Amino acid sequence: MLLAGRYRLLSQLGQGGMGTVWRAMDELLRQEVAIKEVRLPPDLDEASRAELTERTLREARAAATLRSHASIVTVHDVVLDGGRPWIVMELVRGRSLDRAVRDDGPLPPHQVAAIGLRMIDALTAAHTSGILHRDVKPANVMLTDDGRVLLTDFGIATIVGDNGLTQTGMLTGSPGYIAPERLRGEAEGPLADLWSLGATLFAAVEGSPPFARPNQAAALAAVLMQEPAPFRLAGPLAPVLSAILEKDPARRCSSDEAAGWLDAVSRGDTATGTTRPQKRTTPGRSSRRVRPQIVVGAVLAVVLTVAAAIVVVPLLFPNTVRLLGYVLTPRSTYSAAPTSSPSAGPSVSATPLISRDFEACDLLTSKQTRSLFDAPMKRQFLSASACKWGRADGATLSVTAFRLPSASTAGFSYKQSVKFMKEEPRRNAGTKLRNGPDAGDEAYSYTQPRPFGLPGYQTRTVLRVTNVLVTIDVYAPRPGHTIADRSAELVAAAIEKYR
Repeated sequence: MLLAGRYRLLSQLGQGGMGTVWRAMDELLRQEVAIKEVRLPPDLDEASRAELTERTLREARAAATLRSHASIVTVHDVVLDGGRPWIVMELVRGRSLDRAVRDDGPLPPHQVAAIGLRMIDALTAAHTSGILHRDVKPANVMLTDDGRVLLTDFGIATIVGDNGLTQTGMLTGSPGYIAPERLRGEAEGPLADLWSLGATLFAAVEGSPPFARPNQAAALAAVLMQEPAPFRLAGPLAPVLSAILEKDPARRCSSDEAAGWLDAVSRGDTATGTTRPQKRTTPGRSSRRVRPQIVVGAVLAVVLTVAAAIVVVPLLFPNTVRLLGYVLTPRSTYSAAPTSSPSAGPSVSATPLISRDFEACDLLTSKQTRSLFDAPMKRQFLSASACKWGRADGATLSVTAFRLPSASTAGFSYKQSVKFMKEEPRRNAGTKLRNGPDAGDEAYSYTQPRPFGLPGYQTRTVLRVTNVLVTIDVYAPRPGHTIADRSAELVAAAIEKYR
């Protein structure tokens, strides 16, 4: 196959979630290159295809600005062929870090430290240019045959000042390598990439990820709630990796500190590597023994942290929060009668819980969606907890609804969602915030122009119906809350039927 009249595809090199990488020949310059073919899901509508194409072009723009760096794969070109984008890169001969570990087993600490140094250098160059990688993992670190270490795949990179892209149902990052602050919906920065690098180096030296679990939901929960797996082989790297993998960015070591410690380990200065950094502890508390009462309190705090993650996780990982609820909560909790709580208030403690399972696609009928948009809407099932309705001109309505263990947990999650929404005007100029609509127990919303020059407006509404948290997104040609408000009223009324 001849691509764009210039690049001849020769053989497949690899395949991943975002597409396939090919070995190809540049017929003009007579040199071999690697070309990334972006795979577009077959059921995407026109607006979603345009969004994914923009995402790919952004990857090329981000990587192209870093083409002169010795530890970043060079992007030569990006072409559109057959309505799809293809990214032309330098052909790297070697293995990815995850392949090297699978083939040869865990790498020695000094070699892993040297790899970490190269990656910190590459990430620092990206961060200096205003670019966050957001998908640092062993599969995106290449060990070349000529001894180089390269960072690849800026496929979900964020350019500071460029509006973020999200795609319903697509995994934005890799579970187990996504920094906790991203899962909590907090503002992220270079330290999030550093955390992902720490998890990558852990996998290289120990032979498996620090939060390896049997499924995505369990891995996400482990990142938020649990300590990394015990060190077995890290040796002098253990204190460094512990400092990098701090869940709180405020307590995490800096890139400069990590680089200094990694340099010492790579040179065999084990004394320095084992004495720095010391893991910080709260004054007056023992780091070795914790009383059971404190453990219980910590578990409760962690459950609330998981609830806070609902701010972002439902959009990136449909059904994940619901899975976490089933994993973390005894089954009887979902149907047990609520207990009285003086601080919760009547609306939280006295109202029966939504106790029956439901699917998001059942919360609105075809007749209702047609009346909302004055036109037939095509329904698209995304998951049990997420559904989307759309029409040819790009107008869409999406609903995500998660049944949580208790009204108090849902209430806390709602408050965290609202807190995140109130920061939206700082991310996107033109955003207008509003209390309401009058739907469910409480609701909050905003409206804003759509990003990337796309026509129309987005209105987001978050609402709580007892122990169910709902997010509604409306994309329409005109601004305003009318469609979103009516959608919220209909969804809230439908959820009430599942008590």
